[in-house]
Amino acid sequence: MLPYSGINVNATLKIQLILIFCVCIFVIYISVNHSFNISKIADSTISESPASLAPGISSCSSRYELPEITSLLSPLSGTDEGIFDILRLIGELTDCTRCSVYEVQVTPKVVKRKFFWAKSGADGGKDVFHNSNMKMFPWIFSNIKNKKSIYVHDIESVKEETPDIKLLQTQVNNSFVVMPLLDKSDVFGFIFIEDSQKIVSLEKEPYDLIFLSEILRLAIVQKKFLDEISLFKNLINRSNDYIIVIDRNTSKVIDVNETLCAHTGYSKSEFISMESESLMDIVGNFWSGAFFETCGSSYLDVDSSFKAKDGTKTPVEINVTFIAHDESEYVLAVARNIVERKEREMLLQKIRDRVELALNGADLGMWDWDVATDELVFNARWAEMLGYHAANLPPNFKAIVKMIHEQERDEVISVFRSIKQQSPFFEEEFRINTRNNESKWLLVRGKATEFDGEGKVSRLTGTAMDITERKLSEDHLKQYADKLQRSNEMKELFTDILRHDLLNPAGAIKGYTELLLEIENNERKKTMLERIQKSDDKLIDMIDTAAKFAKLESQEELEFSVMDLGDLLCNVTESLRPMFESKKMEVIMRFSGAHNSSVNHIVEEVFANFLTNAVKYSSENTSIFIDIFDDSGMWKVAVSDQGEGIADADKPYVFDRFKRVTKKGVKGTGLGLAIVKRIAELHKGDVGVENNPDGKGSRFWIMLKKA
Repeated sequence: MLPYSGINVNATLKIQLILIFCVCIFVIYISVNHSFNISKIADSTISESPASLAPGISSCSSRYELPEITSLLSPLSGTDEGIFDILRLIGELTDCTRCSVYEVQVTPKVVKRKFFWAKSGADGGKDVFHNSNMKMFPWIFSNIKNKKSIYVHDIESVKEETPDIKLLQTQVNNSFVVMPLLDKSDVFGFIFIEDSQKIVSLEKEPYDLIFLSEILRLAIVQKKFLDEISLFKNLINRSNDYIIVIDRNTSKVIDVNETLCAHTGYSKSEFISMESESLMDIVGNFWSGAFFETCGSSYLDVDSSFKAKDGTKTPVEINVTFIAHDESEYVLAVARNIVERKEREMLLQKIRDRVELALNGADLGMWDWDVATDELVFNARWAEMLGYHAANLPPNFKAIVKMIHEQERDEVISVFRSIKQQSPFFEEEFRINTRNNESKWLLVRGKATEFDGEGKVSRLTGTAMDITERKLSEDHLKQYADKLQRSNEMKELFTDILRHDLLNPAGAIKGYTELLLEIENNERKKTMLERIQKSDDKLIDMIDTAAKFAKLESQEELEFSVMDLGDLLCNVTESLRPMFESKKMEVIMRFSGAHNSSVNHIVEEVFANFLTNAVKYSSENTSIFIDIFDDSGMWKVAVSDQGEGIADADKPYVFDRFKRVTKKGVKGTGLGLAIVKRIAELHKGDVGVENNPDGKGSRFWIMLKKA
């Protein structure tokens, strides 16, 4: 049977017989003129011995006779239970507390415990080796690498100051033995025996221990071999492809995978017992000698079929390989179900038909240009765009080039010439003069589908769309954009007029009014002058606010520098102190420390607006509270008043321009909070209003990034 097809009962029996023979030879090798070479190191409590036997010392023999050896080999079936039985025998032989088998993984260089046995009543204990890097045990792994066993009688008396001993002292009570496990000449693991009561006798006469360790090694190697075969067989059975092996000489099935059985409805035994004629009716005669003579050792049949038990046929693609093995000839066939591929091919044809319909429905012209021959193939819509019937349009690209508007012609030719294999796609908009002397705009998209040996384009394929109406709309939009630009310029001019031409007269009125108030003694006239002064102050505030808002609206970004928000708040509060004193109000700052943020000085306008509003909308003898909160990477600066508060229905609108919540007796433009919102946006922050959590009134806040 071929290796991929798994191991049957006869193969397992053969392996066991080979193992029995190997172990018998091994025991005879121990018994005749061989002993164990022991080399002591500096301290008498530790010894290191070669893992293999060395000739030339005294003769000795194993405690196990041939019948016992045969019984010992019975668990050698490559199973976990068999390996555990051998590990148990090692534990009983050494009278130890625990006995483990570890596997040394090459990449990464870590140790894994694979098998474990503990004396009845003993717990699992600590395991310092499992999942540990080999570098943590340099002395032990140096000996294992050199294929030496280690015997430590009393771990507490060991003078070696190595990390190995220090780690093992946390696990081992008294003694331990380490024996390397080899596969051919490579070390793949080791046996670790803890607290053996017979370590002295074992060190002097280790033959029985070596014998059992060799059996354990063979069992582990066999298990690894069987696991690998089982894994390979499992992968074959789970393959999406159908796999079958046939003996060419007898035309008999050697093996099939489960996928083929499941698809055809035949069992594996039915395939194996099937006669040649029946087999050909199901899978064809791909193993015929004629194919071998014609195609050689392998060939591919892209259009075959397999027939199921119910008579249905499945199209398949078969990859056939002829193999000579053990003086026999076999055929390995791997067949792939191509039903989906056939369906995709049919779907592709439908898609092609739909694309043609879509091109017609999308009003697209389609063209294909053979650059070498200058032959141009096109559909009727392409010819129609150029003012021709399809039969009358010259079938070459030179005729099209002459129609391209002279202002875009060189650019279009340059685009075609710059196409490379690395970037085969192209797109270009240009005007074309039709047969009727009309000017049309075309959007041409396409791809270079073929290149010659020098990497030059040899074939271009693409579509064309009439975008004349779109271009006209773009022209109208451009004209509208120009008008908007002029409107913006007029707005900026008006802003300048506000700030200079209107503000200067208002400032003059303010100055003369203040002068008149100082020299006027008539109370009636003074009252009239005070009214003029208030109206003028309101006018100046409106002009200044409107100009400021217009300027902020036109700005896209600000220059920032790192500043302490606490210092800025203190400066603004100090500048507004006369306003607070006029209403006998107290400002309480409830923050301390540094609050650095990357801001522009204009942020002081926000703080000033919050504070002046708090004064306007609060009664005399009340307090204003200023807080700075740490809010997930942002500083939240909040100003709380003890005024009437704002209704929940009005809160979403207070930051809109010209939107003022009803406030009796309070004058303003309705732009102050709109300016606050714009400043926050330029700082990539946020603003909001909420009820004062400390009681009556409102809390206005702004979020600013930390620096």
